[in-house]
Amino acid sequence: MVDLQGARRERRLELYRARLADRLSANRLALETLYQGGTLFSPQGTQRGRALLKARQTLQRAGTLVDLLAGEGVVPAPRLPERIEEVYEELDTLMARNDALSDRDEASVARLPHR
Repeated sequence: MVDLQGARRERRLELYRARLADRLSANRLALETLYQGGTLFSPQGTQRGRALLKARQTLQRAGTLVDLLAGEGVVPAPRLPERIEEVYEELDTLMARNDALSDRDEASVARLPHR
């Protein structure tokens, strides 16, 4: 007998892990581009870097929530369906906030003047 609900939960968690890994990679690449191009030290680059670091903080919090849902965190994984959905809602909010911070910056990082 197959536990479909357990399989769905596992699949959903894997999707969030993949989204998180993609965003962490993109964030790192954008920060590296700012630094290596020397634009991080310009006023606009500093502003972009600050926004990317804020985005990184949201991703770190999202990683903590993913670990919580997986039962790998310090606190035991939530068991009540309502609590699980609350954690996923917070995770969605953090991902949306990260998208807002990163999308604004990724497009403009390449256009910043080089020093």
